[in-house]
Amino acid sequence: MIHILLLIAKVLGILILILVGLLLSAALLVLFVPVRYRIQGFWKEERAGEGKISWLFGAVSLQAGYGGTKKDFWAGIRLFGRKLWEMGADEEEKCSQVCEEEITELERELKEELLGTEPKEESQTCPEEKSRPDPKPQSQPEKKPGNNSGRDTPSPVASRLTRSFEKLKFSFQSFCDKLKNIRAFISEKKGWLEDEKNQASLKLLWKQTGRFLRHILPRRGNGAVTFGFDDPYRTGQLLSAAALIYPVCSGRVEICPVFDESVFEAEGDFCGRIRAAYVLWLVFGVLKDRHTRRMLFGFLK
Repeated sequence: MIHILLLIAKVLGILILILVGLLLSAALLVLFVPVRYRIQGFWKEERAGEGKISWLFGAVSLQAGYGGTKKDFWAGIRLFGRKLWEMGADEEEKCSQVCEEEITELERELKEELLGTEPKEESQTCPEEKSRPDPKPQSQPEKKPGNNSGRDTPSPVASRLTRSFEKLKFSFQSFCDKLKNIRAFISEKKGWLEDEKNQASLKLLWKQTGRFLRHILPRRGNGAVTFGFDDPYRTGQLLSAAALIYPVCSGRVEICPVFDESVFEAEGDFCGRIRAAYVLWLVFGVLKDRHTRRMLFGFLK
């Protein structure tokens, strides 16, 4: 009886150790195996883009892209190379193939009918010859693209750039307003910045956020942006705004301003990775300081 109980305890202990080992291995995989991402695309006369997020050396991957038209958006999830979920491109390709096959079948039927009726039409009367123009309605849809092309003229590049510039200007103004509110809040508390503990907390936050951004930013890749307005003054304003971001992406993104033409073109291909253990270590480095932790919770409240 005791031997049976010992065998049961041994089996249970082995199962518990196996479960603990699986949990530890899963935790180590989540913490130390990075999540990799890749973004590539271009914006010219046509637009296209593609993004991919993968984990565990591509065992789990999420892909999404935009092919150039509104119907060309596609996305999919793969697990060990097998499709778990997919939408967009494949379904549209199948539908287009079916439509093309149907069109080719209709064309064949029309050709067969025309070839079969030609010898009979010579011997038949004139009223039956009027039945020849039946397949001619195919010429009607050819006029539609011409008419639609005149109506659906694309908006000029200058208007798009002005709208984007206005949005950037509005967001920059809102950001400046937030900074003013923070300054007013700080100025209300006299001697807040003069406190050595507050200064140390701010330095710690600045240091950890810089490390976090350096970790997230792409490590490989290159890109190019060409922009310009008819008005050189607007081009100079946008170039001065881009100068604030350029030090972060110098050597990876090439900025080409054009001062005498309204142009906007962009292309790029960037890769990077995010490791959960490093992010948690940065967060732990902030929260382990009592004063910094209290300051953050105070701002959140």
